[in-house]
Amino acid sequence: MSAGRQEEFVVSRRFALAGAGGLLASPALGGPLAGSSMDRRRTPEASTTQRKWAARNLRGLMNLFLPSFGTDGKSLDEEAIRHDVCHAIAQGFSGTMPMINWTLPEDPRWTEFYRIVLSEANGRLPVHGIIAGRDPEGDRKLLRKLETLGVELVLLASTYPADADASALYALMADRITATDLPIMLYAATGRRGFPKLGPAGQPLAVYDRIADLPNVVAMKVSQPVSLTSTMQLCQTVGDRLSVGPVNLDVLPLLAREFRISWSGQWNVEAVQTPARQIGNAMLAASEAGDFNLLDELAVSIEPALSHFFAVQAPVIRSGAHPWQHNRYYQWLGGGNGGLLPIDPHAPAGAVPVLDAKARSEMRAAFRASGLEPTDATDDQFLVGRTGWARGRRPGDVLERPYYSAE
Repeated sequence: MSAGRQEEFVVSRRFALAGAGGLLASPALGGPLAGSSMDRRRTPEASTTQRKWAARNLRGLMNLFLPSFGTDGKSLDEEAIRHDVCHAIAQGFSGTMPMINWTLPEDPRWTEFYRIVLSEANGRLPVHGIIAGRDPEGDRKLLRKLETLGVELVLLASTYPADADASALYALMADRITATDLPIMLYAATGRRGFPKLGPAGQPLAVYDRIADLPNVVAMKVSQPVSLTSTMQLCQTVGDRLSVGPVNLDVLPLLAREFRISWSGQWNVEAVQTPARQIGNAMLAASEAGDFNLLDELAVSIEPALSHFFAVQAPVIRSGAHPWQHNRYYQWLGGGNGGLLPIDPHAPAGAVPVLDAKARSEMRAAFRASGLEPTDATDDQFLVGRTGWARGRRPGDVLERPYYSAE
């Protein structure tokens, strides 16, 4: 077979999953299933106030909100932050979570950052909080601060002793969860947030099964590197009570046949859609509705952008970091503010890749391959951000350029 003919038979992971899902469980009749007697998918119940809130609000994509800084790389740029809140609303996101790696809770900018986002959102976009500490009392204090600020949901991303048994892990999680009435989202992940001794692939299924009974636990975010098998097991364990949102949309066409999946969030969702073409939101709407024909069509369309993003981000996530400037560039391509992020003080040395000219070109190409039109603004504008550019800033004003190369 010639090289050209071989290329015609290349089958992507996403296309294969979509096809497999169709073979496994596609109904005989086309069209949406939701609300019909044919829809036998596992669906989270909504018996508590918090779960009713989740049923109304956890739909479509939700983004991880990156901060913007002045030319000193330290002071928050309020105008740029407000621009990105408006951009998130234009994207049709159903929630946003400020990323606090550069503004930890003990830093005065932590409160300032949240207040700017909440002020601009002003009821138009739910704002989420995160607790990610090791100390239970510190996390409880942070929950009280988040309640005072007015966030609507909290991601439980705390870390726990590696040698904790199932009873101890449950107690540590429940201690935090029961300290608030806010809706709580669990975080199923790998690495330092996995528990190899407590379940397959580090997922403590029995603990999650107990935790899912707490009335204000409403959802579970499943991290990008978590395997399809583990994601299925998590859905089977808690999907009757919690709304499960996989970060890896690659698995959505298959999962949607068995479970009602309506959202995905708190990641760099700007990598797969723009305000003009909200393909990620449309996929999740089709998933929730049980419209598998439409879901499979959209899965094929989103595949180039999604596969490129997975290739960029997944290895970095496994190393304990994020490709920060790539994440920022994805956001900027669809109309976000842009502007470089400072060095992440919490990332392992060498874990954050450099955003170079080749990477930027490939990201633009992946956008176009999925029918997403990237901005025609120059990379000079990206360096200083849209609002900074409008105020007269130019690349020469940017003295430090971490994780970035012009070439």
